[in-house]
Amino acid sequence: MDLFRRYGLYLIIVILLVVGLFFYFSGDGFGTDSDSKEKKRQERMASSSDPTQGYESGGENGGGSDGIPDDGATPEFILEKYMEWAEYPPYSRPMSILNHDLAFPFIIETSPDYTIDAKTNEPTGYVCLFQPKTWAVIGNKDMMYVTLECRDKSRNRVKVSIDSHQVFKEWEGQRYGVVSASVNDNGTDGDQTRGDNIHTFSWKPQKADWGQMSLVTDITYGPENLKTTLTSSFFSSPSIPAEFNGVFTDSLQDGSLIVRAVVNVYKKGKYHLEANLKDEKNGEYIAYAVYDGDLVSGSNEVEFTFFGKILRDKDLDGPYIATSFRGHRVNLPIDPEWFNQGAEGLRKIQAAKTTEPDRELVLPYKEEYKTKYYKVESFSNAAWDSADKQNRIRQIKALQ
Repeated sequence: MDLFRRYGLYLIIVILLVVGLFFYFSGDGFGTDSDSKEKKRQERMASSSDPTQGYESGGENGGGSDGIPDDGATPEFILEKYMEWAEYPPYSRPMSILNHDLAFPFIIETSPDYTIDAKTNEPTGYVCLFQPKTWAVIGNKDMMYVTLECRDKSRNRVKVSIDSHQVFKEWEGQRYGVVSASVNDNGTDGDQTRGDNIHTFSWKPQKADWGQMSLVTDITYGPENLKTTLTSSFFSSPSIPAEFNGVFTDSLQDGSLIVRAVVNVYKKGKYHLEANLKDEKNGEYIAYAVYDGDLVSGSNEVEFTFFGKILRDKDLDGPYIATSFRGHRVNLPIDPEWFNQGAEGLRKIQAAKTTEPDRELVLPYKEEYKTKYYKVESFSNAAWDSADKQNRIRQIKALQ
Protein backbone atom coordinates (compact mmCIF):
# COMPACT_ATOMS: atom_id res chain seq x y z
CA MET A 1 0.00 0.00 0.00
CA ASP A 2 2.88 2.34 0.80
CA LEU A 3 4.35 1.54 -2.61
CA PHE A 4 1.07 2.45 -4.31
CA ARG A 5 0.82 5.74 -2.36
CA ARG A 6 4.43 6.53 -3.28
CA TYR A 7 4.33 5.51 -6.95
CA GLY A 8 0.62 5.36 -7.72
CA LEU A 9 0.55 8.65 -9.66
CA TYR A 10 3.42 7.51 -11.86
CA LEU A 11 1.74 4.14 -12.48
CA ILE A 12 -1.47 5.87 -13.55
CA ILE A 13 0.47 8.13 -15.94
CA VAL A 14 2.26 5.13 -17.45
CA ILE A 15 -1.02 3.22 -17.89
CA LEU A 16 -2.67 6.20 -19.57
CA LEU A 17 0.29 6.59 -21.92
CA VAL A 18 0.21 2.91 -22.87
CA VAL A 19 -3.55 2.98 -23.49
CA GLY A 20 -3.24 6.20 -25.50
CA LEU A 21 -0.46 4.78 -27.65
CA PHE A 22 -2.47 1.61 -28.24
CA PHE A 23 -5.46 3.53 -29.55
CA TYR A 24 -3.24 5.86 -31.57
CA PHE A 25 -1.39 3.10 -33.41
CA SER A 26 -4.40 0.80 -33.73
CA GLY A 27 -6.17 3.45 -35.81
CA ASP A 28 -8.93 4.08 -33.25
CA GLY A 29 -7.29 7.31 -32.10
CA PHE A 30 -7.27 10.64 -33.83
CA GLY A 31 -3.77 10.25 -35.27
CA THR A 32 -4.31 7.66 -37.98
CA ASP A 33 -7.77 8.88 -38.93
CA SER A 34 -6.56 12.47 -39.18
CA ASP A 35 -3.61 11.44 -41.33
CA SER A 36 -5.92 9.50 -43.64
CA LYS A 37 -8.30 12.44 -44.04
CA GLU A 38 -5.45 14.82 -44.75
CA LYS A 39 -4.01 12.45 -47.36
CA LYS A 40 -7.41 12.25 -49.10
CA ARG A 41 -7.68 16.02 -49.03
CA GLN A 42 -4.19 16.41 -50.47
CA GLU A 43 -5.04 13.98 -53.26
CA ARG A 44 -8.24 15.88 -54.05
CA MET A 45 -6.54 19.27 -54.05
CA ALA A 46 -3.64 18.04 -56.20
CA SER A 47 -5.97 16.69 -58.87
CA SER A 48 -5.81 18.59 -62.16
CA SER A 49 -9.40 17.60 -62.98
CA ASP A 50 -12.55 18.55 -61.05
CA PRO A 51 -12.87 15.86 -58.34
CA THR A 52 -16.56 16.64 -57.75
CA GLN A 53 -17.72 15.60 -61.24
CA GLY A 54 -18.82 12.16 -60.01
CA TYR A 55 -20.54 13.38 -56.87
CA GLU A 56 -23.95 14.12 -58.41
CA SER A 57 -24.50 10.55 -59.59
CA GLY A 58 -22.98 8.91 -56.53
CA GLY A 59 -20.40 7.36 -58.83
CA GLU A 60 -16.80 6.41 -58.21
CA ASN A 61 -16.08 9.54 -56.19
CA GLY A 62 -19.23 9.34 -54.10
CA GLY A 63 -20.80 7.04 -51.56
CA GLY A 64 -19.07 7.55 -48.23
CA SER A 65 -15.59 8.47 -49.47
CA ASP A 66 -14.04 11.86 -48.74
CA GLY A 67 -16.69 12.56 -46.10
CA ILE A 68 -19.63 12.08 -48.48
CA PRO A 69 -22.74 10.60 -46.79
CA ASP A 70 -23.70 7.10 -47.90
CA ASP A 71 -26.99 8.40 -49.28
CA GLY A 72 -25.19 10.82 -51.60
CA ALA A 73 -23.82 14.33 -51.66
CA THR A 74 -26.04 17.36 -51.30
CA PRO A 75 -25.65 20.27 -53.75
CA GLU A 76 -24.33 22.36 -50.86
CA PHE A 77 -21.66 19.75 -50.14
CA ILE A 78 -20.66 19.56 -53.82
CA LEU A 79 -20.43 23.33 -54.12
CA GLU A 80 -18.32 23.59 -50.96
CA LYS A 81 -15.86 20.95 -52.20
CA TYR A 82 -15.74 22.43 -55.70
CA MET A 83 -15.10 25.97 -54.45
CA GLU A 84 -12.23 24.69 -52.29
CA TRP A 85 -10.68 22.82 -55.25
CA ALA A 86 -11.30 25.67 -57.72
CA GLU A 87 -9.27 28.24 -55.79
CA TYR A 88 -6.45 27.15 -58.10
CA PRO A 89 -6.53 26.43 -61.85
CA PRO A 90 -6.36 22.90 -63.31
CA TYR A 91 -2.94 23.64 -64.85
CA SER A 92 -1.34 24.60 -61.50
CA ARG A 93 -2.08 22.60 -58.38
CA PRO A 94 -0.75 22.50 -54.81
CA MET A 95 1.12 19.39 -53.72
CA SER A 96 3.04 17.94 -50.78
CA ILE A 97 5.13 14.90 -49.96
CA LEU A 98 1.83 13.05 -49.43
CA ASN A 99 1.27 13.17 -53.21
CA HIS A 100 3.79 10.38 -53.65
CA ASP A 101 3.18 9.80 -57.36
CA LEU A 102 3.85 13.49 -58.08
CA ALA A 103 6.78 13.89 -55.68
CA PHE A 104 8.51 10.77 -57.04
CA PRO A 105 7.27 10.52 -60.64
CA PHE A 106 10.09 8.34 -61.97
CA ILE A 107 9.74 5.39 -59.60
CA ILE A 108 7.10 2.75 -59.06
CA GLU A 109 6.80 0.87 -55.79
CA THR A 110 5.51 -2.67 -56.06
CA SER A 111 4.10 -4.66 -53.16
CA PRO A 112 5.81 -7.88 -52.07
CA ASP A 113 4.22 -11.13 -53.20
CA TYR A 114 3.20 -13.42 -50.34
CA THR A 115 3.86 -16.78 -51.93
CA ILE A 116 1.44 -19.73 -51.90
CA ASP A 117 2.37 -23.40 -51.83
CA ALA A 118 1.20 -24.86 -55.16
CA LYS A 119 0.41 -28.24 -53.55
CA THR A 120 -1.45 -27.18 -50.41
CA ASN A 121 -2.67 -23.76 -51.60
CA GLU A 122 -1.54 -22.40 -48.24
CA PRO A 123 0.77 -19.44 -47.55
CA THR A 124 4.41 -20.48 -47.35
CA GLY A 125 5.48 -17.65 -45.07
CA TYR A 126 7.87 -16.35 -47.72
CA VAL A 127 7.61 -13.01 -49.48
CA CYS A 128 9.26 -12.07 -52.79
CA LEU A 129 9.81 -8.57 -54.13
CA PHE A 130 10.13 -8.06 -57.90
CA GLN A 131 10.96 -4.34 -58.17
CA PRO A 132 11.69 -2.20 -61.26
CA LYS A 133 14.30 0.51 -60.54
CA THR A 134 12.21 3.05 -62.47
CA TRP A 135 8.67 3.11 -63.87
CA ALA A 136 9.77 3.35 -67.51
CA VAL A 137 12.69 2.84 -69.87
CA ILE A 138 13.03 5.80 -72.28
CA GLY A 139 15.11 5.72 -75.45
CA ASN A 140 17.05 2.85 -76.99
CA LYS A 141 20.16 3.65 -74.94
CA ASP A 142 18.41 3.37 -71.59
CA MET A 143 18.31 0.11 -69.59
CA MET A 144 15.54 -1.26 -67.42
CA TYR A 145 16.77 -2.92 -64.23
CA VAL A 146 14.46 -5.11 -62.14
CA THR A 147 15.61 -6.66 -58.86
CA LEU A 148 14.28 -9.88 -57.31
CA GLU A 149 14.68 -11.13 -53.75
CA CYS A 150 12.79 -13.49 -51.44
CA ARG A 151 12.69 -13.56 -47.64
CA ASP A 152 11.56 -16.11 -45.05
CA LYS A 153 9.26 -15.72 -42.05
CA SER A 154 12.05 -13.97 -40.12
CA ARG A 155 12.54 -11.70 -43.14
CA ASN A 156 16.00 -13.09 -43.83
CA ARG A 157 16.95 -13.20 -47.49
CA VAL A 158 16.97 -16.74 -48.96
CA LYS A 159 18.62 -18.35 -51.95
CA VAL A 160 16.78 -17.97 -55.26
CA SER A 161 17.37 -19.84 -58.52
CA ILE A 162 16.04 -18.40 -61.78
CA ASP A 163 14.46 -21.27 -63.73
CA SER A 164 13.22 -19.23 -66.70
CA HIS A 165 12.24 -15.69 -67.62
CA GLN A 166 10.64 -13.78 -70.50
CA VAL A 167 9.76 -10.18 -71.35
CA PHE A 168 6.35 -9.63 -72.96
CA LYS A 169 4.62 -6.71 -74.62
CA GLU A 170 1.06 -6.29 -73.31
CA TRP A 171 -1.51 -5.21 -75.90
CA GLU A 172 -5.31 -5.48 -75.75
CA GLY A 173 -5.24 -8.36 -73.31
CA GLN A 174 -2.61 -10.34 -75.24
CA ARG A 175 1.06 -11.00 -74.55
CA TYR A 176 3.74 -10.96 -77.23
CA GLY A 177 7.26 -12.13 -76.48
CA VAL A 178 10.04 -9.60 -77.15
CA VAL A 179 13.82 -9.48 -76.85
CA SER A 180 14.98 -11.31 -73.73
CA ALA A 181 16.47 -9.86 -70.55
CA SER A 182 19.69 -10.95 -68.87
CA VAL A 183 19.95 -11.73 -65.16
CA ASN A 184 22.77 -12.15 -62.65
CA ASP A 185 23.81 -11.93 -59.01
CA ASN A 186 27.51 -11.38 -59.63
CA GLY A 187 27.77 -7.63 -59.10
CA THR A 188 27.82 -6.65 -62.78
CA ASP A 189 25.37 -5.32 -65.39
CA GLY A 190 23.40 -3.28 -62.88
CA ASP A 191 23.62 -5.79 -60.01
CA GLN A 192 24.88 -4.02 -56.88
CA THR A 193 26.51 -6.77 -54.79
CA ARG A 194 27.85 -10.15 -55.80
CA GLY A 195 26.20 -13.15 -54.14
CA ASP A 196 23.74 -11.23 -51.91
CA ASN A 197 20.72 -13.21 -53.20
CA ILE A 198 19.35 -10.15 -54.95
CA HIS A 199 19.12 -10.99 -58.64
CA THR A 200 19.12 -8.13 -61.15
CA PHE A 201 17.43 -8.41 -64.54
CA SER A 202 18.61 -5.97 -67.21
CA TRP A 203 16.68 -5.25 -70.40
CA LYS A 204 17.18 -2.88 -73.32
CA PRO A 205 14.24 -2.25 -75.68
CA GLN A 206 14.28 -2.65 -79.42
CA LYS A 207 12.52 -0.11 -81.65
CA ALA A 208 9.27 -2.11 -81.68
CA ASP A 209 9.19 -2.63 -77.91
CA TRP A 210 6.84 0.28 -77.22
CA GLY A 211 4.11 0.19 -74.57
CA GLN A 212 3.30 -1.68 -71.38
CA MET A 213 5.76 -4.51 -70.74
CA SER A 214 5.84 -7.40 -68.28
CA LEU A 215 8.77 -9.48 -67.09
CA VAL A 216 7.69 -12.98 -66.03
CA THR A 217 10.01 -15.37 -64.22
CA ASP A 218 9.75 -18.88 -62.76
CA ILE A 219 11.93 -19.36 -59.69
CA THR A 220 12.96 -21.94 -57.09
CA TYR A 221 13.53 -20.48 -53.63
CA GLY A 222 14.23 -21.36 -50.00
CA PRO A 223 15.71 -24.53 -48.47
CA GLU A 224 12.50 -26.42 -49.32
CA ASN A 225 13.06 -25.71 -53.05
CA LEU A 226 9.63 -24.13 -53.43
CA LYS A 227 8.56 -22.86 -56.83
CA THR A 228 6.52 -19.87 -57.95
CA THR A 229 5.95 -17.50 -60.86
CA LEU A 230 6.42 -13.75 -60.45
CA THR A 231 5.54 -10.81 -62.73
CA SER A 232 6.89 -7.26 -62.82
CA SER A 233 5.47 -4.49 -65.04
CA PHE A 234 6.91 -1.29 -66.52
CA PHE A 235 6.53 1.00 -69.54
CA SER A 236 8.86 1.12 -72.55
CA SER A 237 9.21 4.11 -74.90
CA PRO A 238 12.26 3.42 -77.11
CA SER A 239 11.75 6.35 -79.51
CA ILE A 240 12.31 9.78 -77.92
CA PRO A 241 9.88 12.38 -79.38
CA ALA A 242 11.35 15.30 -77.41
CA GLU A 243 13.65 16.17 -74.53
CA PHE A 244 14.29 19.03 -72.11
CA ASN A 245 17.68 20.53 -72.93
CA GLY A 246 18.38 22.11 -69.53
CA VAL A 247 17.79 25.76 -70.50
CA PHE A 248 15.39 27.55 -68.12
CA THR A 249 14.33 31.09 -67.19
CA ASP A 250 11.79 32.46 -64.70
CA SER A 251 9.80 35.61 -64.09
CA LEU A 252 6.81 37.08 -62.28
CA GLN A 253 3.85 37.43 -64.64
CA ASP A 254 0.23 38.34 -63.83
CA GLY A 255 0.85 37.53 -60.17
CA SER A 256 2.20 34.02 -60.78
CA LEU A 257 5.63 32.46 -61.12
CA ILE A 258 6.45 31.47 -64.70
CA VAL A 259 9.21 28.95 -65.35
CA ARG A 260 10.12 28.65 -69.02
CA ALA A 261 11.81 25.51 -70.34
CA VAL A 262 13.34 24.89 -73.74
CA VAL A 263 12.28 21.58 -75.28
CA ASN A 264 13.99 20.02 -78.28
CA VAL A 265 11.19 18.39 -80.30
CA TYR A 266 12.01 15.61 -82.74
CA LYS A 267 8.40 14.65 -83.47
CA LYS A 268 5.78 17.39 -83.67
CA GLY A 269 2.42 16.88 -82.04
CA LYS A 270 0.32 17.50 -78.94
CA TYR A 271 2.31 17.28 -75.72
CA HIS A 272 1.45 16.94 -72.03
CA LEU A 273 4.31 18.17 -69.80
CA GLU A 274 4.64 18.59 -66.03
CA ALA A 275 7.11 20.08 -63.52
CA ASN A 276 7.35 20.31 -59.72
CA LEU A 277 8.22 23.29 -57.55
CA LYS A 278 9.93 23.02 -54.15
CA ASP A 279 11.11 25.39 -51.46
CA GLU A 280 14.85 26.00 -51.88
CA LYS A 281 15.48 26.19 -48.12
CA ASN A 282 13.86 23.03 -46.79
CA GLY A 283 12.84 21.03 -49.87
CA GLU A 284 9.11 21.25 -49.09
CA TYR A 285 6.95 20.54 -52.13
CA ILE A 286 4.84 23.54 -53.12
CA ALA A 287 3.07 22.86 -56.42
CA TYR A 288 3.21 21.22 -59.79
CA ALA A 289 2.32 22.78 -63.13
CA VAL A 290 0.97 21.33 -66.36
CA TYR A 291 1.55 22.38 -69.96
CA ASP A 292 -0.79 21.04 -72.67
CA GLY A 293 -0.26 22.19 -76.22
CA ASP A 294 1.09 21.60 -79.70
CA LEU A 295 4.84 21.66 -80.26
CA VAL A 296 6.58 21.93 -83.62
CA SER A 297 9.78 20.20 -84.68
CA GLY A 298 12.89 22.01 -83.42
CA SER A 299 13.43 24.20 -80.38
CA ASN A 300 10.28 25.15 -78.42
CA GLU A 301 9.89 27.24 -75.26
CA VAL A 302 7.10 26.10 -72.97
CA GLU A 303 5.75 27.92 -69.92
CA PHE A 304 4.95 26.30 -66.58
CA THR A 305 2.69 28.54 -64.50
CA PHE A 306 2.90 28.15 -60.73
CA PHE A 307 -0.23 29.95 -59.62
CA GLY A 308 0.32 32.92 -57.33
CA LYS A 309 -2.26 32.00 -54.69
CA ILE A 310 -0.60 28.60 -54.13
CA LEU A 311 2.66 30.37 -53.30
CA ARG A 312 0.84 32.87 -51.06
CA ASP A 313 -1.01 30.11 -49.23
CA LYS A 314 2.25 28.16 -48.70
CA ASP A 315 3.80 31.43 -47.40
CA LEU A 316 7.32 30.67 -48.61
CA ASP A 317 9.73 33.22 -50.06
CA GLY A 318 11.94 32.29 -52.99
CA PRO A 319 14.21 31.26 -54.46
CA TYR A 320 12.38 28.10 -55.51
CA ILE A 321 13.54 24.85 -57.07
CA ALA A 322 11.85 23.63 -60.27
CA THR A 323 12.52 19.96 -60.92
CA SER A 324 11.20 16.63 -62.25
CA PHE A 325 10.41 17.97 -65.73
CA ARG A 326 8.58 15.14 -67.50
CA GLY A 327 5.81 14.37 -69.94
CA HIS A 328 4.73 12.63 -73.10
CA ARG A 329 3.63 13.14 -76.66
CA VAL A 330 -0.08 12.36 -76.96
CA ASN A 331 -0.55 9.54 -79.46
CA LEU A 332 -4.31 9.17 -79.79
CA PRO A 333 -6.07 8.21 -83.04
CA ILE A 334 -8.76 10.83 -82.41
CA ASP A 335 -8.51 14.41 -83.69
CA PRO A 336 -10.04 16.82 -81.10
CA GLU A 337 -11.69 18.70 -83.97
CA TRP A 338 -13.92 15.68 -84.58
CA PHE A 339 -15.88 16.52 -81.42
CA ASN A 340 -17.11 19.68 -83.18
CA GLN A 341 -18.20 17.93 -86.38
CA GLY A 342 -21.54 16.54 -85.23
CA ALA A 343 -22.68 13.18 -86.56
CA GLU A 344 -19.77 12.95 -88.99
CA GLY A 345 -17.30 13.57 -86.18
CA LEU A 346 -18.99 10.93 -84.03
CA ARG A 347 -18.65 8.43 -86.88
CA LYS A 348 -14.94 9.15 -87.14
CA ILE A 349 -14.47 8.76 -83.40
CA GLN A 350 -16.28 5.42 -83.33
CA ALA A 351 -14.28 4.13 -86.30
CA ALA A 352 -10.91 5.26 -84.95
CA LYS A 353 -8.51 2.41 -84.24
CA THR A 354 -4.86 2.25 -83.39
CA THR A 355 -2.14 -0.34 -83.06
CA GLU A 356 0.10 1.98 -81.04
CA PRO A 357 0.19 2.97 -77.34
CA ASP A 358 -1.41 6.28 -76.39
CA ARG A 359 1.84 8.03 -75.44
CA GLU A 360 5.52 8.45 -76.24
CA LEU A 361 7.59 9.53 -73.25
CA VAL A 362 9.68 12.69 -73.31
CA LEU A 363 13.21 12.29 -72.03
CA PRO A 364 12.86 13.87 -68.58
CA TYR A 365 15.07 16.42 -66.86
CA LYS A 366 15.66 15.21 -63.29
CA GLU A 367 18.12 17.86 -62.16
CA GLU A 368 17.11 21.09 -60.44
CA TYR A 369 16.67 24.66 -61.67
CA LYS A 370 16.91 27.43 -59.04
CA THR A 371 14.74 30.49 -59.63
CA LYS A 372 15.51 34.08 -58.71
CA TYR A 373 14.65 35.46 -55.27
CA TYR A 374 11.00 36.42 -54.78
CA LYS A 375 9.13 37.79 -51.80
CA VAL A 376 5.98 35.75 -51.41
CA GLU A 377 3.95 38.97 -51.09
CA SER A 378 4.80 39.78 -54.72
CA PHE A 379 2.48 37.01 -55.90
CA SER A 380 -1.27 37.44 -56.29
CA ASN A 381 -3.58 36.20 -53.56
CA ALA A 382 -6.60 36.11 -55.90
CA ALA A 383 -8.43 32.84 -56.44
CA TRP A 384 -8.60 31.40 -59.95
CA ASP A 385 -11.57 32.39 -62.09
CA SER A 386 -12.68 31.48 -65.61
CA ALA A 387 -15.78 30.93 -67.74
CA ASP A 388 -15.51 27.17 -67.10
CA LYS A 389 -15.47 27.76 -63.34
CA GLN A 390 -18.55 29.98 -63.45
CA ASN A 391 -20.39 27.49 -65.66
CA ARG A 392 -19.61 24.69 -63.17
CA ILE A 393 -20.87 26.81 -60.25
CA ARG A 394 -24.13 27.50 -62.10
CA GLN A 395 -24.45 23.80 -62.91
CA ILE A 396 -24.10 22.84 -59.24
CA LYS A 397 -26.49 25.55 -58.03
CA ALA A 398 -29.07 24.31 -60.53
CA LEU A 399 -29.18 21.04 -58.55
CA GLN A 400 -30.57 22.86 -55.49
